Amino acid sequence: MRDLREAAHGSRAGLLTGLGILPDARPGAGTDDGVVQEMLIVGRGGEGVVLASQILADTFARAGFWVQSFPEFKAERRGAPISAFLRWDAASPIHRRYKVQDCDVLVDVSPAPPSDDVLRAVRPGGLVVLNRETRFAHGGAFEIARVPAARIAQESGILSSEGRPMGNVAMLGACMKLLVPDGLRFLEEAVAARMGPASAAKNVQAARAGYASVIRQRARAGDTALEPAPEVRHAHRRALFAVSTTDSLGNHTGGWSLDRPVLRDACNDCALCALFCPEGAIARTDGSMAIDYLYCKGCGICEVVCPVKNAIAMEAVPA
Repeated sequence: MRDLREAAHGSRAGLLTGLGILPDARPGAGTDDGVVQEMLIVGRGGEGVVLASQILADTFARAGFWVQSFPEFKAERRGAPISAFLRWDAASPIHRRYKVQDCDVLVDVSPAPPSDDVLRAVRPGGLVVLNRETRFAHGGAFEIARVPAARIAQESGILSSEGRPMGNVAMLGACMKLLVPDGLRFLEEAVAARMGPASAAKNVQAARAGYASVIRQRARAGDTALEPAPEVRHAHRRALFAVSTTDSLGNHTGGWSLDRPVLRDACNDCALCALFCPEGAIARTDGSMAIDYLYCKGCGICEVVCPVKNAIAMEAVPA
C-alpha cells in the first residue's frame, strides 16, 4: 500500500501543481498532515451530493490515497442546501476533524450556477467543476471546468424519483479526469461496489461520459470578476440562533426549485394545499388560491395532498 501511495503521489504531483493546488503553502500544512487536499461538494437535497462524496472517497482510497469524507445537512429535505467534504493525502493519514471552509476543489453537482459566496470558498489557484452545458462567464483566482452532467444523466437514464437527471456520478468522472487522470478504473470499481448490478452499469457509463466530456474553460476579457466579500459591521451583538428559530421567509428561496406548482381551472379553492405548504407560499387571496413563487421550493407536497384531480400540476420553472 505504501508503494502504491508513493507512486500515486509522484505521478499526480505535476498535475496538481499545474492547477495551483500543489505545493501547499498554507501555514501549518505539511507539518502533521502531509499535503492534504480539500474538496467541497455542494448541491441540493435529492441531487446525490452525499452519495457522490462517498463514492469519490472510496475511489481515492482504491487509488492509494489516505482519505476522509463526511456530509453536512442543513435541512433534511429535498431542495435544501447540502454540502459534503472530502480530504485526501498521498503521503500520510489525515488528522483534521473539522468541516472544509475553504477548499482546493469545488464541485457543484446542481445545474444551477454557484453563488459568489460559494465561489469565495475556493483558494487561489484552486479548481471549480460545474454541471454546465454552456460557458460560465465569471472568473476568479481559480480554474473553471465544466461537464454536461445533467444531459449525460438524462441520456443514460439516471433519474430521480421525480424524473430529474442525477448528474452526480458524471461529475465524478470529470473530477477523475482533472485530478487523477489514470484513476477512472478505480471510480468504476467504487461505483460497482456501491450500487447494485441494475444501477451500476448505467452509472459507470455516465462516469465514463463525464470523464470524456469535461473541458477546461479559458478566461476571457469580458468575464465578470468575482467581487470580494462585503465587509459586514454590526452595531450591536446579534442574538444567537436567530435564524434557526424562525422561518425562512427572510430569504427568497424560490430559486431553489427546478419545478413549480401551477394552479389549474379544476382548483376549487379548498385551501388544503395552503395548510400543508411548509413555507407558507400558498394562500387564499380575494377568494381564490395564489402561489408566491419567491418562496415556493417546488417540493410538490401541494400536488400530493390536493383532493381534486388535476387541480395542481408540477411544471418546469421557465428559464
